[in-house]
Amino acid sequence: MRAHDVDGTQLAVVTPASGGFPRHSHDEYVISVNLRGRERVRLDRASFDVDLDEVTVYHPGQVQSCTTSTPAGTAYTCVSWYVPPAVLGSLTGGAPPVFDRPVVRDARLRAALLRAARDLAGDPGEVALGEVALAGERLTVMLLRLLDLASPARRASRGPAPGDARIAGVLERLRADLSRAPRLAELADAAGMSREHLVRSFTRATGCPPYAWHLQARLAEGRRRLRAGARVADVAHDLGFADQAHFHRHFTAAYAVTPGRYRSAADVNI
Repeated sequence: MRAHDVDGTQLAVVTPASGGFPRHSHDEYVISVNLRGRERVRLDRASFDVDLDEVTVYHPGQVQSCTTSTPAGTAYTCVSWYVPPAVLGSLTGGAPPVFDRPVVRDARLRAALLRAARDLAGDPGEVALGEVALAGERLTVMLLRLLDLASPARRASRGPAPGDARIAGVLERLRADLSRAPRLAELADAAGMSREHLVRSFTRATGCPPYAWHLQARLAEGRRRLRAGARVADVAHDLGFADQAHFHRHFTAAYAVTPGRYRSAADVNI
């Protein structure tokens, strides 16, 4: 198992040696997707099948086990996210929620969990803090969506999202400093909001959470500087990326061209 700690939770890519899991339980909520293979799950006294396009949600203390099936020559692998009740309680502002079903079919939820696992691929000690922060934001947004889809109390109490002038102040702070990745706790303290409330309100106002928004702003500034002839290494350093490789990866993902090639093309066009 390869696991990463993310804001008090744990995200793990798991390949059980036996090909399945014997009867067991967890103190946390367990939210999982199958990366390779399908499951026949027994949860408490119920049995059901889980396919590749489904997300499973188990409550703390539920007794679970499964047998798996995979194509010949491949090993069953899943991505599991272990979320303490206090973390989910902080999102709802009250008691930890009760989900009304153990299986949710939602492509966006599955994609978010797989993307977080992909962003944190590698040894935990080698993953930059910025990558962990970005994954944490995406997972928080995923939890909010899961609550809306599968928590009856959450659906019943949810009203229209009011505008919040504090988000304008957060945007101003983010625009003012592109030299480092923001710290969510600092933004939340300055806005007088909890981290969860900030992520929820900011995402509803802008379409993405604070760290992701700021990352795109830093990349856009990096593109402007490269077009003006700045060195790739200098741009990566000045905009607060952990190293040139991290800047290279994010820039290429955003613009489908490497920073070096983008700069070379700008030189030709000058």
